[in-house]
Amino acid sequence: MYCLVYMSSPSHQMNPVEVQALLRRAKHNNDRDDITGILIHDRRRYLQYLEGGQAEVEATFARISVDSRHHAIIRLHGLTIDRRQFPGWAMASKITRPDNSLKSCVERLTQDCDTQVADQLLKFAEARDRAAFEQAARLD
Repeated sequence: MYCLVYMSSPSHQMNPVEVQALLRRAKHNNDRDDITGILIHDRRRYLQYLEGGQAEVEATFARISVDSRHHAIIRLHGLTIDRRQFPGWAMASKITRPDNSLKSCVERLTQDCDTQVADQLLKFAEARDRAAFEQAARLD
């Protein structure tokens, strides 16, 4: 079993219909490839955790990497894991409001995860929250 985590920015502000179409397509592809995971979108950033066979996860990330809806893609890690963290979710997703904390969303979604995985995803979310806060402070 393998997992990969990345963050990216949407290339444009997606409306709810576009987001739902993206999620439907991801769920279809992930069901086909036996990939599970989560996708969190706060309208400024995606944070995605993918898990499954290494070849399938890497192929999915390769498709995402050339998808014009993403830019500023940052691969945070890819590593072998002992078990799936999101076994029942072909693609769990959460869209947060721009003024909500990404960390609080990740805390809710990772309640049943191994502590190490939850902690790592929380660190990514905290870093994103800090960056958003700093950006907002610069604009004020």
